[in-house]
Amino acid sequence: MRILIILFAIILYIGFPNNLFSQENDDLNAPLLEKTEEIDSVYTSKTTYRNPAIATLLSLAYPGVGQYYNGQKSKAEAFIAWKLLSDAFVIIAATGDPHYYPRNEFNVGKVTYITMFLASFTSAATCWIVGMVDANRNAKKINQFYGFTNPKEKKTQLSINPDIKIIPQPLSPTTQTYSPSFGLNLSLSF
Repeated sequence: MRILIILFAIILYIGFPNNLFSQENDDLNAPLLEKTEEIDSVYTSKTTYRNPAIATLLSLAYPGVGQYYNGQKSKAEAFIAWKLLSDAFVIIAATGDPHYYPRNEFNVGKVTYITMFLASFTSAATCWIVGMVDANRNAKKINQFYGFTNPKEKKTQLSINPDIKIIPQPLSPTTQTYSPSFGLNLSLSF
């Protein structure tokens, strides 16, 4: 059991700082952007509109898939690894033999497996929630940063254009005068 806990700690130590919260660009050919707080999370290989609802639903299906949809491959791989590792520890704790450890007055074997189950289950649930929120927020940030708008969303548009015309006004068969006509064209589309 100690070996599993040490292995879990090593994987967390190696995985978290490098991948999970990395804000590095996944596309090597993308133009380098100035690092600021607003654009750190919009590094993506996608150059089209990202639907936040689809990104959230994909992350609901499995954490990390929404990040793949957003084009954030290293972040997606980190979420998938986090979820797989948490699931593995949930299974180990749920199917493990608490009688493997020698019994004493504190009943350490059962406490160890219960603690491991609760910690790994909490980690798995946290991964799911954080993955959905992250996919949704980053899809919105990507769209905002690149100026994408939802192509299916129709917005009501009002346009007002000046209408100036010069209309000929015949006074007699030999003379003709012109009178200006001023107006506005109003167009409403929805």
